Amino acid sequence: MASSSSTTTTTTTTTPRIAIVGAGPGGLVLARLLHLASIPFVLYEAEPSRNSREQGGSLDLHEESGQLALQAAGLYSEWKEIARSEGEDMRVADKHGKLFMEEVDIGGRNRPEVDRIQLRGLLLDSLPEGAIQWGHKVRSISPSSNGNGKHEIHLRTTSNTRTETFDLVVGADGAWSKVRPLLSDTKPHYSTISCLDTRIRSVDTLHPAISKLVGQGIYLAFSDKKGLVGQRNGDGSIRTYIMLQKPETWLKDVGVDWSDAIATKKYMLEEEYKDWDDEFKSLITHANPDIVARPFYMLPTDFSWTSRQGLTLLGDAAHLMTPFAGEGVNLAMVDALDLSKAIVKASAEDEKTELFDAIKDFETTMLERSHEKMEETWRNLELLFKPDAPREFVQAFEEMMAAHGPPPELPKGYS
Repeated sequence: MASSSSTTTTTTTTTPRIAIVGAGPGGLVLARLLHLASIPFVLYEAEPSRNSREQGGSLDLHEESGQLALQAAGLYSEWKEIARSEGEDMRVADKHGKLFMEEVDIGGRNRPEVDRIQLRGLLLDSLPEGAIQWGHKVRSISPSSNGNGKHEIHLRTTSNTRTETFDLVVGADGAWSKVRPLLSDTKPHYSTISCLDTRIRSVDTLHPAISKLVGQGIYLAFSDKKGLVGQRNGDGSIRTYIMLQKPETWLKDVGVDWSDAIATKKYMLEEEYKDWDDEFKSLITHANPDIVARPFYMLPTDFSWTSRQGLTLLGDAAHLMTPFAGEGVNLAMVDALDLSKAIVKASAEDEKTELFDAIKDFETTMLERSHEKMEETWRNLELLFKPDAPREFVQAFEEMMAAHGPPPELPKGYS
């Protein structure tokens, strides 16, 4: 059962006091698995409530990672009820609309889509009331004055500040983790890609041509080191990600007020995408006003750290990458699964494994897996943002799929 926070620091060798920082998918899966194992924990989340902000778009969950974690969490059947197999549909084209790949209604990949907000809701509802300490912002983390590998978390809420001590602090707190600096001086660096996150609601009734263009899955158009990615969400809306390979400060330097939807769309249509097919430009023209501009950051593809007693990382805190392989949330969830196994093993009465040794083994496996996926993601980025994209990306995708099953069918005229 999840514990509420307190100032008590007494622990035993079989019941370490555990803090999870961050209520993203990775932190929530870990919380769920520890709850099932009756291992006490505290989960701190800076957001004031589960509905305090927009949760983003659609995610595909992979059989060997995200789905595996949901099975262990006892949530697989509930997830199947909200998963969208039709969300696997994918088309890839250049800026003129020439199709290089069309994978529609053929199935077989077993990577259905689910909206992030639905996945998060499923995980939140699986935890007991009070398991998450909402509105608890981590100001800093420091080694405990008591020694023995414990760490103090310095917290701020709307009403007070306080310090809590833990045997293990798990950084599931994303790109700008407060836990990571205790393990490494490495900071995320700019990936070369800047993105505008846009949305078109009620697309079936208001914009049927766009609905038909994107279909039930995802449509990727790339050329000239730019991309337009339209993705169907479970609520019927379509999210469009406008991606450009630009210098790190470009979003600030270009002189556009990105909060001004009219100015934003005018700039994109007249400057960046003026020679793109009109169908693709409609994804920009009809975007709703709530446009979010952000640069993509990443950690080095070989990022690692020296294990330290009382600390570990999972998810983006451990292997931040761009979204060009769809691996981020899947890795976070399988990280949580493996970490829960390590904690359970070290907590068992009949086991001789120390918690620190179990965590080191977890980190070795997790980093080896993440390095492979980070390299794949970086390769995809390079292929998608080549001047002649997306030809080489499609070829690489075919090779990957051939290793796991039949390649996708190609439309007539493909060369």
